[in-house]
Amino acid sequence: MEVKSVIGTRRSIRFFEPWREVEREKIQAILEATYRAPRMLETDFLRIVVMYRDRLSEEELATLQTPTTTAQLDMAPVVLIFYAESEAFEASKLEANHQALMDLGVLNPSHGWTKERYASSVGPYLQGLADDADRVPISFGRDAGGPTVSREVMRLARTAIGVAQTFALLAAVDEGLSAQLSAINTTTVKAMMGIPDSWIPSSPMLLGYHGESRAAGGQRPREAFEEDFFELRYGHPFYREPAVVEHLRECDMIQPGAPFPWRMTEVRALARKFGLPD
Repeated sequence: MEVKSVIGTRRSIRFFEPWREVEREKIQAILEATYRAPRMLETDFLRIVVMYRDRLSEEELATLQTPTTTAQLDMAPVVLIFYAESEAFEASKLEANHQALMDLGVLNPSHGWTKERYASSVGPYLQGLADDADRVPISFGRDAGGPTVSREVMRLARTAIGVAQTFALLAAVDEGLSAQLSAINTTTVKAMMGIPDSWIPSSPMLLGYHGESRAAGGQRPREAFEEDFFELRYGHPFYREPAVVEHLRECDMIQPGAPFPWRMTEVRALARKFGLPD
């Protein structure tokens, strides 16, 4: 698919075909996409654990649910669980990564990337980010009280996860799959999967074939464009050019919005089909 159409077609799908497995090659294609996502300060933060619903007992699956993640977790055959390895932000590892990119001509003297400047400026700057006294816990809730990281490293790590999740979502759509970023009981997952204490958890991605129509009732409503995007300064909205909007409609990035007139009929039919409350 063209990238604009992929963006426009993506939905947070909540009804999956529970009987239809996701091909391993499609899972790998999604992982390959995240493998090529941009890295914050060239840090190898990203870690993903692939979990298969059918390899869990009913009891294990039930313990993963949260108040906002219920039936869709029962239906999705695959869950990609995203983490950031906080220990990846370590001076010697970063220096090796940056040196490799200097050797490849990616980071160049024209932009200040030299061994001398790295030793005198870049390296100490990165070490300062790691050592900053403003620290936050890696885990919250029942897992609180464990390792901490600097607030800046946490920001970089969560940004890295968010970028990778975006790549994964779009790759899933391109592979003909459907997905939803959702919540999950990270404490249970940590114990079940042997997750290291240094891994920062984030929203997992439910993955499967759509059990509802792929449009899922239409593109979700959004607040006014001008409320979110500004030019030159805050309070000065970025002008939304109607001709651009029309072009994006033609490219399938902007699609008919929710609700489709038949959506609630579809939802009731899906509930009956899957034995869920309607």
